[in-house]
Amino acid sequence: MDRRAEPELMNTKDQVDSYSEADFTKGEIKFIRFIKNYLKKNNIHLTHNDLIVDLGCGPGNISEKLSQEWPKTSVLGIDGSKEMIHKAKFRKNLREKPLNNLNYLCEDIKNIKLVDISDKKHINLLVSNSLIHHITHINEFFECIFSLSSKNTLNFHKDLIRPINKKYALELKAECASKYNETLTSDYYASLQASYRADELRNLIANKNLAHLDVLEEDNKYLILYGRV
Repeated sequence: MDRRAEPELMNTKDQVDSYSEADFTKGEIKFIRFIKNYLKKNNIHLTHNDLIVDLGCGPGNISEKLSQEWPKTSVLGIDGSKEMIHKAKFRKNLREKPLNNLNYLCEDIKNIKLVDISDKKHINLLVSNSLIHHITHINEFFECIFSLSSKNTLNFHKDLIRPINKKYALELKAECASKYNETLTSDYYASLQASYRADELRNLIANKNLAHLDVLEEDNKYLILYGRV
């Protein structure tokens, strides 16, 4: 199935509400566990001097979990959708236990510079979940992580895998429809079509001589691009 780009931002109220009300906890926890295990394996410890940035944070699902997992480390969620950032801040303010190490910024990631984020800290973890497929041109994603990463920055980017054919894509869409509403199902199907396959990302990595980046496939539905740039 050929890739078909989708709109880069989710701005409508229906989209924002549908996404923020859906329960993606299982997959999100699995992603956090992958990051945590990688840090443990490589004996990397985050402190109050460190910074985690969640690109394309949406309503803050991953940002909140990162904040809870590393409560002494500063966490910043960035999204280009004003509606998503508004929802993320609203949800944060509703929490009984405040996440004082978590903040949000509304900014197009293609324009963001490190100086816009912090003039005191380097980014130690650069994370995204379901962001890559929203970027129309994949080179703009790589340009973004290049501009924000130092030699010490670890990148962890999870996304959907584009189905091998339309039949499988429709099966996944039907599976989504059995759990979620029509708006989310429609967006999910568009996202499947806009996603990349693992071999495509591996070829891009090879062409850019990014030997310290790797791609892991997860359950034939997701992939994780991780390592240093």
